[in-house]
Amino acid sequence: MNKRTLFALLATALLAWSAPARAGEVDILVQKLVEKGVLNQQDADVILQETKVEAEKERKETVAATKEALLNGKDGPFMLAEAVPAWIKNTQIKGDFRLRYESVERDGQTDRHRGRYRFRLGFVTKVNDKVEVGYGLATGDGNPRSTEQSFTNSFETPDIRLDYAYASYRPFSWLQLIGGQMINPLWTPGGSFLWDSDIRPQGVSAVLNRTVGGVEVFLNSGFWVLDEIGNDSNDPTMWVVQPGYKINLGKRAYFKNAVALYEFSNVRGSLLDYSSNTNTRVGGVLAEDYDSVVVSGELGYNTGISFVPFVAGYGEYVNNRATSKDDSGYGYGIKFGHEKVKKGLWQASLHYHRLERDAWLDTLPDGSTYGGATNMKAIIALFTYGLLDNVDFAPRYTRSEPLSGPKLEEDLWQVDVIFKF
Repeated sequence: MNKRTLFALLATALLAWSAPARAGEVDILVQKLVEKGVLNQQDADVILQETKVEAEKERKETVAATKEALLNGKDGPFMLAEAVPAWIKNTQIKGDFRLRYESVERDGQTDRHRGRYRFRLGFVTKVNDKVEVGYGLATGDGNPRSTEQSFTNSFETPDIRLDYAYASYRPFSWLQLIGGQMINPLWTPGGSFLWDSDIRPQGVSAVLNRTVGGVEVFLNSGFWVLDEIGNDSNDPTMWVVQPGYKINLGKRAYFKNAVALYEFSNVRGSLLDYSSNTNTRVGGVLAEDYDSVVVSGELGYNTGISFVPFVAGYGEYVNNRATSKDDSGYGYGIKFGHEKVKKGLWQASLHYHRLERDAWLDTLPDGSTYGGATNMKAIIALFTYGLLDNVDFAPRYTRSEPLSGPKLEEDLWQVDVIFKF
């Protein structure tokens, strides 16, 4: 065997071995070959250089393949991704951080100014082709209508709490069955004034979505537990079913409509936690049930105008069928700008709602509007602008006041910077 052939064989073997071996081990082996006279220093330098180039190339390929596996759950013949457990490769992660300045001015009370923040982290793990588990963490003190944390208490570090945890089963592509504590599956146009967006219902739900004859048909439903009383089997619960549809009106417009039917059990005579204390009470407990009907609708239009390409009007009406006094409410609004906010895009909205004392259970409305009370009316103006990719600037102004009793008006300013990842 001549020297050139030996050199080629050694180079091939070392390049093949370089992937699992550390660079130092390759250097030692080549140096030993030089000392034995098998290689001269010039040939050794060539082998070491080619080994380093090949190792760097394979390292980059491994990193790229690993990222692909982690993002898309794909398997592949590469070292790092194979070492990652399958459940991690099958998990999607998302989250957000919101930094807020808040100013509250209510008649008869001292003005309040504070810095606040919210952090949320959510996961969805695919167990198999039909089952997934979702779970999330968030700041907050356990109040279901707030995940906010104020700057306070000498740099106190707050707790992170379980925000939601559920299992989901899809027997068919158009049907999802959910159990646990979940993100609210109901459709709420314009960010419904009836439901605070932080509330995570507990119980079981079924969600159906299909397209029939060009019409999107959906059905959201749930059986949710409001409280569990240790010495009483008659726990407060609620049923809800919300059928609806979305239909395109030509190529630019759409109309979406839904009717939600609510049935409450064992609420009358109860005292629920986190109440706003605005529903009618007798002897300190709730005097009414809240078997309600909610009608929701939204009409949207893509204008074709570059500066204001989208505009939509929406509205909701609620009536409590279980009582005949202070039993209704309504809200309506308009949003315009861009349908989805990204870098350099914006959306503005103007909203008004009026909610009578017993039209709706006072543990559920938006907690930022007069403390989540019923027996009130409010005007809300919101503007959102995409500062950067996944970074939004969102100031909001709310003017609210009671419908009856002392007219203590409240002005609320919230200025948010939201980071999404």
